[in-house]
Amino acid sequence: MSTVATPAAGPLALIAGAGRLPGEVAAELTRRGEDLVVLPLTGIADDDFSAFRSSSIDLFDPLNALAALRRAGARGVVMAGAVHRPGIRLLLQGWQAVLHGEEIRKIIQGGDDNVMRGVVDYLEANGFPVIGLREAAPQLMARQGLLCGVAPEQAAADVACGFDVLQRLGPADIGQALVVAALRVLAVEAAEGTDAMIRRVQILRRRGLIGRLQRAGRPPLPERRGGVLVKGAKPSQDFRVDLPVIGPRTVRLAAAAGLSGIAIEAGAVLVVDREATLAAAQRAGLFILGVER
Repeated sequence: MSTVATPAAGPLALIAGAGRLPGEVAAELTRRGEDLVVLPLTGIADDDFSAFRSSSIDLFDPLNALAALRRAGARGVVMAGAVHRPGIRLLLQGWQAVLHGEEIRKIIQGGDDNVMRGVVDYLEANGFPVIGLREAAPQLMARQGLLCGVAPEQAAADVACGFDVLQRLGPADIGQALVVAALRVLAVEAAEGTDAMIRRVQILRRRGLIGRLQRAGRPPLPERRGGVLVKGAKPSQDFRVDLPVIGPRTVRLAAAAGLSGIAIEAGAVLVVDREATLAAAQRAGLFILGVER
């Protein structure tokens, strides 16, 4: 497919998925004086963008999406928010799939994790560069230092251990997060995601299995409270399509799992709904720490 030229100057287009993040990104870009047009995804975006210049697009009507970008004169695209891959059978039953079946197959091939990567490839092949949120809205990323709470003495060693393990796992492209308690790795994020990994730790504690994991000569593992969720970017992280985030739900799950805090990579992890997240951590007695790697 030939590359289509776009204007050197023009607005940024924000393709908005589900959740609070797209609204936060739009507000931050506007605060910085960015010329912005918001393109909410039909049936997916659930925030109110009436305060912005906007035009809804259908993820599975690629030609119409390109037309909307061209009408806006967009110089580039930022994507934010959750996008879940619909069932292929549902897609192929739709009229848009009849019209644009080949384009849709290119976008969705490879499974859920590749949906947005397929979108990126499609947009860039048609002349619209996709800009990662870390570049477009760096102020939304976690800063270095203690963001809230008080970290217990043991936490420093657990945080250091956690980031060391993440660094070692990086080349294998396994996950973005893990849980460490008393220098022991209790869980590592895999394909299930951060939330499900934290729930596994909660189950371990509920069943009293942590105490059975003791090894001779090792510090005792806390049964009911203690441990740190450590989250950072992978060496191969594509910030255009896979941005590491924490939010209020992360805090609730960490508290339910009996963790004492959350350590995140400064400049690489986004704290979505920041005020609510920090307030939830304060109420739960958890610390949140930004760590420079």
